[in-house]
Amino acid sequence: MLAFALACFAALSALPELPPDMLLPFLLALAPTLGHPNSMSSSLVRVEGERAYVTLRCQVLSFLEVIEGLDADEDGTVSAEEVEARRREIFAYAKSHYIVVTGSDREHYGGEALLAELESVALERAGPGDPLGYGAGAIELAMVFPARALISDLMLDVTLFWETSPDHIDLATIEWPGDVTDHFTLSRATPTGRSDPEGRGAFGVFLRLGWEHILDGWDHLCFVFALVLCSRKLRSLLAVVTAFTLAHSLSLALSVLGVVEFSAHARFIEAAIALSIAYVAVDNLAYPRLERPRWLEAFVFGLIHGLGFAGFLGESLLREHARAMALFSFNLGVELGQVAVVLAVVLVLRLLPRKAREEDPFLAPLWVRRAGSVVVALLGLIWFFQRI
Repeated sequence: MLAFALACFAALSALPELPPDMLLPFLLALAPTLGHPNSMSSSLVRVEGERAYVTLRCQVLSFLEVIEGLDADEDGTVSAEEVEARRREIFAYAKSHYIVVTGSDREHYGGEALLAELESVALERAGPGDPLGYGAGAIELAMVFPARALISDLMLDVTLFWETSPDHIDLATIEWPGDVTDHFTLSRATPTGRSDPEGRGAFGVFLRLGWEHILDGWDHLCFVFALVLCSRKLRSLLAVVTAFTLAHSLSLALSVLGVVEFSAHARFIEAAIALSIAYVAVDNLAYPRLERPRWLEAFVFGLIHGLGFAGFLGESLLREHARAMALFSFNLGVELGQVAVVLAVVLVLRLLPRKAREEDPFLAPLWVRRAGSVVVALLGLIWFFQRI
């Protein structure tokens, strides 16, 4: 970083003393070690039926670094004639580093890579207000990517100019019929972007996401376990768990859809979730034989847990067009995960020894209710103090 800063300072200090016709060769001399400044490109993808039309605009400096002989007369500038002479090489490079795929799944696997056809290559002279790096002009390619069927989703896989400018970014836009637009900033860190306005595959992906999230969420599992400890019958327990699911589904939907906004208070929401866990566990300890419905508590605390889910799911839904389907399948996955955990815990509890004359037995023996509630209460309090 220090060498880069010193080189940039030296370059900028030298620029006023360089004649205009020496500016481009100077930058090119600097490029092999540093790459040119603010290396970027922009692309616009328009989807029309079975075709995707791509307009790709790249800095002349970028192509000078990868297309040998582009400045054929070595006069420090690139002319329209020189661009036309290297038309095939420019297109060959672009189509091998700008890949358009249709039919991929949500994990960016599979699909059909569309073959590019070149419509035009043109040189754009530098204009007033062009960002740094476009000072030597731009090369614009118009390409068309035909598909064998109607295009309903697209994935862009962009690796432009990584060999000379590892920090290169492409500002990509995909426009669909019906004024649906997606924007991506593609770089070495995130080289792919997928647009799916019809939500193809959303159900299965978000169902799995909900299932995995509940099984990995130890705080939510502890809350469910505390509910198991205070339950007498499996039927009533499942009703309580369902009330919990309905509540967090409601608050999750309101948060993700922007009806309520609690992102600024995420820290306090996470602390409240921990406190709800401790509360149910402590209540179990204080009233180990108390028989009363828990669905109201589960519903109220479920609203808080749903806001915690929103912080996790919000990023996944940022570019999701089929939000209603995604929310439904995510919550279904959470519910299925909770029910699976409840059934597994109840099965284990049935195998544990209990006193033969224990009155009004709960699903869990008294000694398990007490020991389990102590552990859950301690975990809830630890999480609470960690999160406040």
